[in-house]
Amino acid sequence: MGSITARIVNGQPPFPDETTEERAFREEVTPDIERIRASGRIVDIPSDWPDISEDEEPVLPESQLEPSVFSPQFQLTPRMLRQLKAIEQTTGFLEAVRLRSDWISEVRQRTHVQEALASVQIEGNSLTLEEAFALAQELPRRQLRDSEQEFCNYLNSFEAIEGLRGKRDEPLTKSDLLNLHRILVSGVRGGDRFAGRFRKEEVTIGDIANGKTTVHYVPPRWHQVETEVDALLAWIERTKERGHGADDPWVHPVMQAGIVQHRLAWIHPFVDGNGRTARMFTTLLLYQRGYDFKYLFELSAYYNRKRDAYYEALRTADQSHDYTEWLTYFLGGFAYQMVSIKERARKGQVASNE
Repeated sequence: MGSITARIVNGQPPFPDETTEERAFREEVTPDIERIRASGRIVDIPSDWPDISEDEEPVLPESQLEPSVFSPQFQLTPRMLRQLKAIEQTTGFLEAVRLRSDWISEVRQRTHVQEALASVQIEGNSLTLEEAFALAQELPRRQLRDSEQEFCNYLNSFEAIEGLRGKRDEPLTKSDLLNLHRILVSGVRGGDRFAGRFRKEEVTIGDIANGKTTVHYVPPRWHQVETEVDALLAWIERTKERGHGADDPWVHPVMQAGIVQHRLAWIHPFVDGNGRTARMFTTLLLYQRGYDFKYLFELSAYYNRKRDAYYEALRTADQSHDYTEWLTYFLGGFAYQMVSIKERARKGQVASNE
């Protein structure tokens, strides 16, 4: 059975011994202000919300723990159908072509570095491409900076999801999601305290511009988070299966991955690292369903080129609760890369006389 397991990051266990000063830093629940300004994406925890210690589990009335059902709304437009056709044509091409194993190994390493860097840069990480490749080759003999640790964590998460590659029928669990989050945030900005744990605080999502805060939406209350995650995971399993006629629940795997990416970001299940976790969980879904594109796609790079467009596309579903515009954008990111993927694959083909 495949699963995501938590691993030691940068030689440190998830909860290392720490000084009083380090403990105080780790207990800060609001992100660093410079990171907020750099990314334009904020997590604001109200100052009057009661602090909940790690050992204290809040008691809620059963009426607040009712099960939830997730049923996303969207229209399958002609444009989306064209995008899906381009994706399927490229998938078929990659399955048919013979690629050199040494070339695939080289491309996988390069693509993972570029994808990891783009994903953390979306949230304001200042690491450069040159620095990222250097870290991927060899870690320095010193404590990593937050920007470096964040990148290395993302790179490590690719290895963590390998156990689920191609296992289409393997149900994904909350443990998979929590362990993936633990890998991504461990050792970064006091993330160890919250690594692999659903939030126990209320948050709002918005922007900071010219000293003013604009709230875009308020995620579910903390006591609803686990219920919402359960509903999303149930929807993933429900829409894997093909039915008959109008009752067919099946959703194309790439569309499913797009919906899940938004929904996880919307639920905002963690204090920090929600965007990274949502994007990597999306990659996990694609790998599991056979859409790894021979490691040739870099979806986060597409988002990172125009971050404002990425966040705006997410917000359309936040506000309307309709996924059509977001899916058009998401599928467009794949369709945009299909031509270049084919060209790169042709360069790695095994010669006909071999």
